[in-house]
Amino acid sequence: MKGKKLRATSHTVAKLAGVSRSAVSRTFTPNASVSQKTKLKVMAAANKLGYRPNFMAQSLITKKTHLIGLIMADWDNPYYASTLRSYGEKLQKEGYQVILVTVNKKSATSDSINFLLQYQVEGIIMLSIIPSQEMTSLCDKKDTPIVLVGDSSNKIQICNVNIDHKAIGTKLANLALDLGYKRIVLIRGNKKLKSSAIRIDAFKKVLKKQDRGKIIANLTGILGHDQGRKAMKDIMKLKPKPDLVLCSSDLTALGILDGATTDFNLDVPKDLAIIGFGDAPISSWGMNRLTTVQLPTQIMIDESIDCLFHQIKNPHNKAKSIMLNSTIILRDTTKKL
Repeated sequence: MKGKKLRATSHTVAKLAGVSRSAVSRTFTPNASVSQKTKLKVMAAANKLGYRPNFMAQSLITKKTHLIGLIMADWDNPYYASTLRSYGEKLQKEGYQVILVTVNKKSATSDSINFLLQYQVEGIIMLSIIPSQEMTSLCDKKDTPIVLVGDSSNKIQICNVNIDHKAIGTKLANLALDLGYKRIVLIRGNKKLKSSAIRIDAFKKVLKKQDRGKIIANLTGILGHDQGRKAMKDIMKLKPKPDLVLCSSDLTALGILDGATTDFNLDVPKDLAIIGFGDAPISSWGMNRLTTVQLPTQIMIDESIDCLFHQIKNPHNKAKSIMLNSTIILRDTTKKL
């Protein structure tokens, strides 16, 4: 019986390549300084020996795991799926890997943060989820910065990259009134979500100031295609009938669209106009052609990564807040009356 093959080490790679062990280490360290000639020699030796660096062991020495935690909810929304892909690709280019944690209820947020801290992540990005003050303090003690994306809180001082929801709420109200809509239904998912509450508050203020238009229903707890389609049954019972339905997500809006056209044979936008939020790729497909709000997603991702790396390098610097603008994309589910 042949003896067990010994595992290749950085020492054996260095010996075969004729370089120092530190040169081997730099070759496998992202963004480290190493000449192309040395890198080629090390990689050739590593491939011949079947060597792969043990990053977990390295992290015990360097105190750097090159891991970033990403916490998100609403996994069924395609907006978040594409967002995850972008984060993964962009962070990998910087030499980092993502540990994804999804939460379905508020009580799971603290558990998710504790889980990520066990893996010694160097930073955490949270999408539309706000951590507790207790968890924020814990991460601060461990020098693990948090960046909020798509939401913010006055109670905790951490970096956040957010949409100007007040501005987009104002734009949506002005658009609705300019197009001639007077009877409006608002639909959103979590009624406690701060961002959607800010948009609706701004929307209402415009209607009140101009003394035009009326919100005839403000429905909450409705999120996704199926729930949107079911909600059309309740919308059709309203008196007077609405002429515009404004949704907090594209998937919900597309469910409303299917319910209106398939279940009730309505002409959209003649009988009922629909506006979504997020500009998911499906919103522009074929018969959908949904009027919606386009978010600066890639800018948000880039800014949040920059904020995180800045805090990792300068943990005691003051956290900054970035506010970005959105754009309304007009398509076939709205028209001027």
